[in-house]
Amino acid sequence: MAGRTLKPVERIADIARGIGESDLSRRIDVETDDELGRLAATLNGMIGRLEEAFLKQRRFVADASHELRTPLAVIQAETSLVLEKPRAQDEYRRSLELVAQEVDYMSEIVGKLSSWPKRRRLRAAQFPGGQRRRPPQRALGGRRSLAQEKGLRLSLGPMDGVTVTGDRVRLRQLFLNILDNALRYTPSGGAITGSVTRRDGQAVVSISDTGIGIAEEHLPFIFDRFYRADKVRTDGEGGTGLGLSIATSIAKMHGGRSRSRARPARGTTFRILLPLAGPPAAPAVPNP
Repeated sequence: MAGRTLKPVERIADIARGIGESDLSRRIDVETDDELGRLAATLNGMIGRLEEAFLKQRRFVADASHELRTPLAVIQAETSLVLEKPRAQDEYRRSLELVAQEVDYMSEIVGKLSSWPKRRRLRAAQFPGGQRRRPPQRALGGRRSLAQEKGLRLSLGPMDGVTVTGDRVRLRQLFLNILDNALRYTPSGGAITGSVTRRDGQAVVSISDTGIGIAEEHLPFIFDRFYRADKVRTDGEGGTGLGLSIATSIAKMHGGRSRSRARPARGTTFRILLPLAGPPAAPAVPNP
């Protein structure tokens, strides 16, 4: 009788011992409606919360690595170019300003990451009354050294004077991730063009390239996390499959959306649509 009574306890212990960080998907299966069943259900709930916490931690580490990698590549490319030969003083100054800009950007990103456990509350507080900026031009300008190193032409199309309300750092992340995708998948000799236009109460930010393109069957999935379209896009300088997912999530946070159009070997166009900022509210008039 004692053996039969303790058998479910031994089973719970065996399963619990087999659950580790590498596989938190397992659950304790005890089909009883007594104290042991309630204990198993409580442990399953705890394991589920641990699994969710580990998944968030892995996502955080992957996002942090992705977001810091490109600014470091920009600094490396810019310093390599400027040290190739003696240059005029204003060229050195421009390069140092670009490096300082990327360092500031990394500092802002690290500041955001250091508050990761509170990130959701911070976003909700910032977005409704966030800063009003025009970051696409900065994003394009900050990638000229990478484009030059790869032999690409980086140019600006129409740049309407639009204003959106949001988090300046997040918006810059959005545009940089789209632009970095174009830089990665456009062969030497190609071209990348950015533009900002107004349309139906929205700011439309477009980034087009003459790169390798994307097959039509992959387009519905390219904004999914860790999705990479095909072998051509994963060889060599292939990315992690995070950039477009991060970009589209930031667009959604700002009430916007992302669109793409591509054909194999004929390039890709990404469009980010963001609601335009409305006029500032008039101050309240006190009652007499």
